[in-house]
Formats: sequence, structure tokens, C-alpha cells
Amino acid sequence: MDINLHEDARFAGVLADLKSIINELHETGKLSTLTGSDESNVDIEFGMYGDEKNAEPSILIKIDSPEEFDFDEELLEDFEDFVIGKLEDASLEWSQEVKDSLVDDRLVIVLINGEEY
Repeated sequence: MDINLHEDARFAGVLADLKSIINELHETGKLSTLTGSDESNVDIEFGMYGDEKNAEPSILIKIDSPEEFDFDEELLEDFEDFVIGKLEDASLEWSQEVKDSLVDDRLVIVLINGEEY
């Protein structure tokens, strides 16, 4: 079941929290430190990941950078941990219905310029 957070008013708080986390990644320099570029962008989505038959509910952390970069594994892990920690904190304020809809045990997938890491 794929949920469109943008079309369901119940998820307005989730969207606001995702936007806040993205803003914080920019403001704290975590994104530019990881990618080495101030021109990089990140998006965080609740979606399905995998081929059609095996797609699983996932949290997608999509990093786009205009330049190829060599990232440090430890920096990437810290970045991912930061995002997950912020989502866990934010989810404390979400209704049980919203939490149930988003599934607690989603995979976390990091995509850098479309490639999974």
C-alpha cells in the first residue's frame, strides 16, 4: 500500500516534520559536509522501494549532488542516524493512526544521485 502524504490531511504534521528535518540538514551543514557541495539537495520520503514484486515499505533518503563525490562511510552513517533520530523524535507527536499507516519497521534506503548505498 503506497500512501500519498501530500493528498491526505492526516499526514500534514508528517510533511511539516520532514521539511523541518531537511531544513536542519541544510542549516547545520550536514548535507554539504557529506557531499562537499552547497548545491546538494536532500529529500526524505515514505514510499515503496524495490522491484514491483518485492517492493517494501521504506524510508527513502534521496541525496542529489551536482558533482560526483567520494563520501566517508562514517559521515554517511552519521547522516542516516541523524535523519532516523529526528524521525523517531518527530513520530512521538504523530497520532497512532498515522504511525500505523506508515509502518514502524520500514527499511531505510539511502540513494545518492539515484544509486543505493
